[in-house]
Amino acid sequence: MADKQAQKPIAEQKCGNCGGAMKFDPKKGKLVCEYCGTEIDIPSGGSGTQTEFEGFDFNSLNDQATVEDAAALPVYNCVSCGAEVIAPPEQAALTCPYCGNNIVLTDKVSGKLRPDGVIPFRITAKELPDAMTRYYKDKVLLPRRFFSESTTGKVTGVYVPFWVFNGKLSGVLSYNAQRSHTYTQGDYDVTDTKYYRLERDVSMSFEDLPVDAGGKFSDALMDSLEPFDMREAKPFDMRYLAGFTADRFDQPKDDIASRAVRRMRSTAEAVAKKQASSGYDTATRSGGSLRADITAKYLLLPVYMFDIAHGKETYHFAVNGQTGKVVGTLPIDKDVSRRYFGLRMLAGAAAVIAFSVVKYLLGR
Repeated sequence: MADKQAQKPIAEQKCGNCGGAMKFDPKKGKLVCEYCGTEIDIPSGGSGTQTEFEGFDFNSLNDQATVEDAAALPVYNCVSCGAEVIAPPEQAALTCPYCGNNIVLTDKVSGKLRPDGVIPFRITAKELPDAMTRYYKDKVLLPRRFFSESTTGKVTGVYVPFWVFNGKLSGVLSYNAQRSHTYTQGDYDVTDTKYYRLERDVSMSFEDLPVDAGGKFSDALMDSLEPFDMREAKPFDMRYLAGFTADRFDQPKDDIASRAVRRMRSTAEAVAKKQASSGYDTATRSGGSLRADITAKYLLLPVYMFDIAHGKETYHFAVNGQTGKVVGTLPIDKDVSRRYFGLRMLAGAAAVIAFSVVKYLLGR
């Protein structure tokens, strides 16, 4: 059985001039040899814009794909050095730990598991320090020695699997609303309140709503990385994965469609309530429902992941590999925090006193 597993198909990007490993260069948009500098274009099959997906049957490729379509912990042979490499079931691309060659596990990205498209990395790992500097800017509560006493761990560029949903919500929502008018009648203030029952027809379309399809990273972290510019999506090509890690989905489309529908419904209901309450003092939802008609495509989106160790704590960060947006948590210096908020309270109190003095002087 082990011999059969070792024959799992792989694809390696090797330089035709020197035989060295090639990797995708986000800046050049090409495969580049790390040794001799040879560059190879990646045919895009089109402009790479959103129009490539117009009229595309989102459900045509992946309706029947399941998590069990890839064997658990398969063994692969590295073509370059012959080493046996074990890959977790969700991983689709990796680097050989023995010779450093870039490997794409073709059985994880073919057939029913083949992604519909990919957004290539646009920023390089060398640009991450600048992105972090922008993120740190104005973070006044950071510990004083955070920069000098922190250690950044290994940076990993990961193509994270997403189901990207299109959908339309339609239906009728009802509200109980009221409008009040106060006027003076003789010695009394009279409030006249009228009550209304409202119904609002709702029809709203959504495009390119990404939902993380892997279980490795938290949904909240992946949601925070949005937005991704789906106009830069390219038809899937394994060569974009060279030099990066890539995961395949381990949550089928039907299992996470409810998350996409909840996000769509939350937005639609908020818009409908804002419109329904226009001209009324209050409007409270009393009933109704929205139907959802959705489709999905399977895309790989670029994310950099790394940790920063400070003191005894480790802080996790993710960076949108297309836009450079940084998300993560930072430590807070308690002493700095107390002084900062203490000064803000003093400044607020001083402003109140100054306003009271001016008001008193003007009233004399």
